[in-house]
Amino acid sequence: MSQSGKPVPYINCFEVPAGREAEFLKMFEEVNAYMRSRRGYVSHRLHRSLAADARYRFVNYVLWESVEDFRAAHGEEFRKMVGRPGWREFKATPGLYEVVDEGGYSG
Repeated sequence: MSQSGKPVPYINCFEVPAGREAEFLKMFEEVNAYMRSRRGYVSHRLHRSLAADARYRFVNYVLWESVEDFRAAHGEEFRKMVGRPGWREFKATPGLYEVVDEGGYSG
């Protein structure tokens, strides 16, 4: 766990051109299966924008037990998978974050 004792959020926003969703999801599933097998993986949620013209068509929210686990999972084997030509067509904007505020639905 992080210094706060909570999992470390990793957020990756993907630019996926209209009509290419199925191709992206197929490639995502392969990489995600690999990630789920890595030490420190906690969970993920892949979100799809309701707006077809959104810049970030997909946003992946992943929890890792620690920054070290995250880094270990994103080593050489991962880089080979996402270094294939098909992935280059889906621009990604990734980052590690820390939770500074959270709440819940109280309806």
